[in-house]
Amino acid sequence: MMLRYLGHAAFELVLADGRRLLFDPYEPGSYDGAVRFDPIETGQDIVVVSHDHPDHRWEKAVEDAGIVIDSAGEHDLEGVKITSYLTYHDETGGSERGTNLVSIVEADGLRIAHMGDLGHMIDLGSMPVLKGVDLLMLPVGGFFTIDSGMAAEIARVIGPGIVVPMHYKTEKLGFPIASVDGFTEIMDNVEIMGGSELEIVPSVLSESIRVVVLEPAM
Repeated sequence: MMLRYLGHAAFELVLADGRRLLFDPYEPGSYDGAVRFDPIETGQDIVVVSHDHPDHRWEKAVEDAGIVIDSAGEHDLEGVKITSYLTYHDETGGSERGTNLVSIVEADGLRIAHMGDLGHMIDLGSMPVLKGVDLLMLPVGGFFTIDSGMAAEIARVIGPGIVVPMHYKTEKLGFPIASVDGFTEIMDNVEIMGGSELEIVPSVLSESIRVVVLEPAM
């Protein structure tokens, strides 16, 4: 299984059988040009969307997808199970920025979680499949989502093998959010990859949380 960080909260996951999953594709140029990442190649087998904001749902990518997951529930897709939970984009039950989906993909003997634009502390009792996931894609930039401190707390509660931070300030993103540094400074076992891809196999997992910072490919 191969994970590729495209930028912002967008990732492509390639399974052992060649199927491609796309998480939260941003619309290039959205928010009056604040989203400056290059366009994503579309046509994935499955697209998983956490919510309808343009920096997480590019309609072209959705239209070109084989299957779109954008609602809560369990979705069984020929050897791939995706479980999506309804959460919120803020700490006020969605009254400020609406709802958000947390999605866990089970495939190739691994569990991969994408937290979308999570805006509050989680309750593992209502999302038990999150506990101990192999890889966790987690927003860390604050302002619109959880900040680095809460992200660290959530990571420790879930206890994943790997955390890949997302949704943070870069030179191609004009949002008033923080850089990844605030998160990496308070976490142990941090690795700056220097590339956009990470192969996920049992041998790269460890008992302690490993933080892997990927470079946006786009």
